Amino acid sequence: MVIADVAIMPLRPYANEEQMYKVVDACIELAQNSGLKFEVGANSTSIEGDLDDVMELTKKMHLLPFELECERVITIVRIDQKKGGISIDEKLRNHR
Repeated sequence: MVIADVAIMPLRPYANEEQMYKVVDACIELAQNSGLKFEVGANSTSIEGDLDDVMELTKKMHLLPFELECERVITIVRIDQKKGGISIDEKLRNHR
């Protein structure tokens, strides 16, 4: 079990932030439909699951903006893995 912090940044072409956020919302919808636990944050989405499943979802999230006519996308991924696994709830237990 891993936690990945994923930030998808579609760059062009967008006339305004509203158009950009429609692409981000579509990426979040992929997470919602994945069956994996996830939490949306102000700058990224945290995803919990098996490494292969998390990486496959991350790949889909990265590629989706191109299907929505985006010309360029920057994706930042940070993975936290611990022997025996780690969960979002465990990691945030002192902050909830």
